[in-house]
Amino acid sequence: MPKVLVAEDSEINQKLIAHLLRRLGADFLVVDDGLKAVTEVLQTKYDFVFMDVIMPIKNGLDATREIIAALSPAQRPVIIALTANTEESDQAACRAAGMRGFLRKPMQLEDIKRIFDYFMPVA
Repeated sequence: MPKVLVAEDSEINQKLIAHLLRRLGADFLVVDDGLKAVTEVLQTKYDFVFMDVIMPIKNGLDATREIIAALSPAQRPVIIALTANTEESDQAACRAAGMRGFLRKPMQLEDIKRIFDYFMPVA
């Protein structure tokens, strides 16, 4: 199963996504701001980062840009936006920052599974 970093400042959303990731058997860590996410990704190899877009200290867009700038394509995790904002302009901003997909809040088990299956298909 994939190794996942979750960057999410809402305690309720942290608990929900942790529950869902446990059900999927994922190895994961949760941090509560974008700065911690950047620090963690630069220290540890992750397959995925589920990145909240709006967080204190460093928002998800800035954190994503920093990760993209710091790591080569082969070293980068797949960064997925966690957002309740689903307008096309919000999605465009996420793509421009380097995010490769979207998880709409509240997260659903099938949505996470679909992302895993798409980016890590079984050989």
